[in-house]
Amino acid sequence: MASTYLNLTNRLLRKLNEVEIAEADFNITRGVQSLAKDAIRDAIAQINQAEYEWPFNAAQHTQLLEVGQEEYSWPTTYKIADWNTFQLLGNTSLNVEHKMLNFLDRDVYFKYHKDTDDKAGATGLSHPRFVAPSHGNGYIVSPSPDREYTVQFKYYMNNVGLVNANDATRIPEVYENVILDGAIYYMYMFRDNPESAGVAVQVFQQGIKNMQSILINKYENVYDTRVSKRLKSGKNYIGL
Repeated sequence: MASTYLNLTNRLLRKLNEVEIAEADFNITRGVQSLAKDAIRDAIAQINQAEYEWPFNAAQHTQLLEVGQEEYSWPTTYKIADWNTFQLLGNTSLNVEHKMLNFLDRDVYFKYHKDTDDKAGATGLSHPRFVAPSHGNGYIVSPSPDREYTVQFKYYMNNVGLVNANDATRIPEVYENVILDGAIYYMYMFRDNPESAGVAVQVFQQGIKNMQSILINKYENVYDTRVSKRLKSGKNYIGL
């Protein structure tokens, strides 16, 4: 469960020995209370910018394809796609089975596939087998769909700033202390207290590193990349 904007801001104010905000007054704050709200938003934004693939930002999108259309826009919250997860969903009425799409570099698509897709026009060619980044803010499926197929993929969401008192951050509650450490750093910066800000930012950065160690740096398998070489005697040794 994630914490609300109001709860985080009031926790920050308590740490600074400042007056807390009543929920009814949350949108009409002034002075230090407004600075506290800004500090919470800035800390959350900084945490989100520290990694592309925080697991709490993971999402899935389903796109109904249009006949003859190869290019599609990203979801509004899009940050980065997991290109290995693009899948054509099976549909018995369309006579297609689940099939993962192969990734193509954009230049490869434009060199070897774009002309063929364009020649097909509004009727399309077939069910898509490839996915590629578009020239703009989106992705391309190819061959050009000849029917209304469905594609599904996984991606990571961008940070969306908190606005209202009961808006909740996606960062899990167990890492609420990291948000507060960052917010305290920003409060010291607002108050022109560089010495205290210098200490606070170190604590904040260490908290982010701890989150990365726990949530990102997970390895199910460790592979030995050393090279085995055989001596003339027939005995093996490991060359590093």
